[in-house]
Amino acid sequence: MKLRLVLAALALSVVLAAPAAAQAPERVVAFTPFTANVLVDLGVTPVAVGDAPAGEVDPRLDDVPRLKLAHPNGPNLEQLLALRPDVVFSSPVWRPGTPRIQRLGIEVYDGYDPQRLSTIGLNVGYIAEKVGRAAQGRALAARLNREIRRASKLKSNAEWKCDAARRGPRVLLVMGLARYTMAILGKSWGADVICAAGGRMVTNDIQPIGRTGEGTVVGNLSNEKVVQLNPDIIVVVPHGNANEVAKIAAYYRSFRPWRTTKAAKKGRIYVPTDDNLLQASSDPAAVIREVRRDILKRRR
Repeated sequence: MKLRLVLAALALSVVLAAPAAAQAPERVVAFTPFTANVLVDLGVTPVAVGDAPAGEVDPRLDDVPRLKLAHPNGPNLEQLLALRPDVVFSSPVWRPGTPRIQRLGIEVYDGYDPQRLSTIGLNVGYIAEKVGRAAQGRALAARLNREIRRASKLKSNAEWKCDAARRGPRVLLVMGLARYTMAILGKSWGADVICAAGGRMVTNDIQPIGRTGEGTVVGNLSNEKVVQLNPDIIVVVPHGNANEVAKIAAYYRSFRPWRTTKAAKKGRIYVPTDDNLLQASSDPAAVIREVRRDILKRRR
């Protein structure tokens, strides 16, 4: 009898000593359209989302306050603090500002936007786990992967890499800055989308500018190199603050140094003003279909 009482007491002490299960955060801020849209798909409404071009954030979040973001640090700290967030989902774009936010006692995750098509399910799972929606995350990840395979007409994740596209038009994808361009290389979100849609990247011999972070997916690109590559299609993604994008787009639509390329001669220089080829979309299958239809002009 005494032994049973001792064992029962020990069991009770273990239960009392065990740490309480981590509570899901009640107030969440999402800087990027991807994290914001994934959260609402998981049944979590952020208290604010980063300001983004129209159409990139789910309509279910239309009434959620927008938070202005400025390079390179992200939001105004006073405005962020006024929202009283428990957790902020940021991204590598705003990573220089992460330590400043953390010093306010706010938890920050800045690596959950997928950089490749093949990791989208994994990143959805990470977000879901942090907000206490693991089961919903697994279901959402499975659905997105099915839709990507259907849209790209590929059978497995392994085929999403850019060298899977053996045929199709030769595409140069560049980031258009105020007065110069950088090549977006093969190991990137935008290149994966183009290849899944049926294009071929022409940047295989361009070296990345860095070994870590964003530097691994972009390379220096001169106008002479563009002419040498002579792509069938050039896609310029304007990059800058919201008030600069329209000017940058107009500048590249009639860019004379590229006039001798096949792309220019055939009128196939495209300057989309959304960020769907620069950062992850929560509906990647729709982006693949749009690129195939509007840029590659392919039926496959």
